[in-house]
Amino acid sequence: MTITRRELLKGIGSLGLVARVSPLVANDAPVLVDTPRLIGSSKVMLVDHEFIAKSGGVRLKLHPPRKTGERLIESQHTWESATLNWFSVLRDGDRYRMWYECYDVEGWPTADDTSFCYAESTDGIRWTKPQLGLVSYRGNKDNNILFRQVGEGKHRSRVHGSGVFIDPSVPPEARYKCVSQGLFQGIGDRPHYVAGMTSRDGLRWTRTPQPICPVFVDSQYSGFWDLQQQRYVIVGRVSGRGGRAIGRSTSVHFDRFAPFTRVLETDEHDPPESDLYNPACQQYPGSPGLYLMFPSLFRHREDSLDIRLAVSRDGVKWTRPDRETSFIPLGQPLDFDGGSLYMGNGGCLRTGNELSFYFSGSTLKHGEVGLENLTDPKKRRVISRAVARPDRLVSVTAGKTGGRFETPLIRFAGDRLVVNASARPGGDVRVGLLDAEGRPIPGRGVTECAVRSDDKESWTVSWADGPGVARLSEQSIRLRIELRDADVFGFQFEG
Repeated sequence: MTITRRELLKGIGSLGLVARVSPLVANDAPVLVDTPRLIGSSKVMLVDHEFIAKSGGVRLKLHPPRKTGERLIESQHTWESATLNWFSVLRDGDRYRMWYECYDVEGWPTADDTSFCYAESTDGIRWTKPQLGLVSYRGNKDNNILFRQVGEGKHRSRVHGSGVFIDPSVPPEARYKCVSQGLFQGIGDRPHYVAGMTSRDGLRWTRTPQPICPVFVDSQYSGFWDLQQQRYVIVGRVSGRGGRAIGRSTSVHFDRFAPFTRVLETDEHDPPESDLYNPACQQYPGSPGLYLMFPSLFRHREDSLDIRLAVSRDGVKWTRPDRETSFIPLGQPLDFDGGSLYMGNGGCLRTGNELSFYFSGSTLKHGEVGLENLTDPKKRRVISRAVARPDRLVSVTAGKTGGRFETPLIRFAGDRLVVNASARPGGDVRVGLLDAEGRPIPGRGVTECAVRSDDKESWTVSWADGPGVARLSEQSIRLRIELRDADVFGFQFEG
C-alpha cells in the first residue's frame, strides 16, 4: 500500500502508526509504510517491542527462573582454597563442559594464585572434576588443573575473566577458543589487554602471542562465533555513565579486533550510583537471531550485585525488559548466594526439557573479598543454577481488565499459527489476523477465534472453520492478540 506524505504524517499523528519511511522527493511522493518483517516459519519471542506496533492495557513482564539451590561446583581442593571465580559452561555433543578459575590461599594475591580448571557432566546437574594429569600442583598431577599460567616470556600470566566458546567455523585444531585478561608487557601504557587462546580439545591451550584487542580488561569477557552474522564477537567492560559499562567488538579474524564500542550502560531509570559489572553475553539456544545478556547490576551504595536481563535482535541495540525485576535475585544474607551473583559465560543452556541458567553466588559482597574472609569455607563462591521453561523469559502480559496488541506487518510461511501463552484462572487469549490496512481478514478475525484459557507452549490457533492460514502466506498481515489475565510469550507459523 502507498500513501502520500501528507496522509502519512496525519496517520502517524492520529493513530500512532509504526512506520518505516523511504526517502521522499516531494511532499506528495508515495512512501512505503511499515515494510513487512519476513519471519517465514521462524519462532518469534516477545522479549521486547520489536513485534509490538500498537498496544493498550499490556506491558512486558520478566519471568525469572527458579533457583534450584544446588551446589554444583564448590571449593574442595587445596588449589581452590581461596574461592572459585569466573566460569564458562557449554553443551558439547552429549556432555556438558565447564571451565572455571579458582584461587588458592598460598598464592594469594600474586600472579601465581590462579588455577584454570575443568569439570564435566552428562546431564548438566551432576558434575565431576576429572584427574587430568596435566599440571603438577605441590608435586602431584592428580588434579583437574589445565594450567596455572599461560603464554611465553614476559607475556606469560594467569588467566582472569575467561570466556570459553566453541568455534564451528574452523578446523578441529582451533575448535575451542577463549578470551580473557592477559599480561602483555611493553606493548602499551597498561599491562593487561584482551588475550586469545585456542585448543583442539578444550584441555590443552595455546595463547596468541599478541593481544587480540587493544583495550584494558577486567571482570569477565564473553566471546562467541555469531551464527547469524558469521563473525567473532567479544563483549566486555568499558567505561560508561555509572562507571562500568559494556562494550562490543566484532571481527572475521579471531586474532584481530578493533577497540570496543559501548552498547549497554545504566541510565536515569536505574538506581543511583549503579553500573553494569559483566556481560555474560550469548545467543539464545536454538535461535541465533536473539541475543541475551545477563549483566550484574552493581549498586555501589548497598555494595550489592544481582543478575539482570538485556535482549537484542542484532547484538548492537539492547533493551532491558521489566528492569525493575531481577532475573536472578540475591538470596538471604546468610545463604551461599546472599552477597553477590554473577552469571557464567554461555550460562543459558538446555538441560532436558528445561533451560538452565548457571550462576555463581557468594555470601560476600563486592567489597568484602579479602583473604581474611575467603579462608572461611562458608564464604567461598559456589556455582549453582536456576531453571525455567524454554522460550518463557519475557511475555506480553495483561491483567484482569484485559489488553491487546498488534504486530507490525509480517510475511510468514506455513499453514497454522502456534502461540506460546498462559492464561491464569478466569483469563483467556484470542488471536486474529488483519490485512495491510488493519482490517480483520474474513474468517480469521478475533471474534471468530476459539478462545484459549489454559497454559500451553504450543497452542494451535483455530477459527470457526479450522486453523488453516496457508492461503495468506503470500500476503502481508498483522496479528491482533487480545488477552485478559494472561501472558503471551511468542508465536510461530508451522506446517
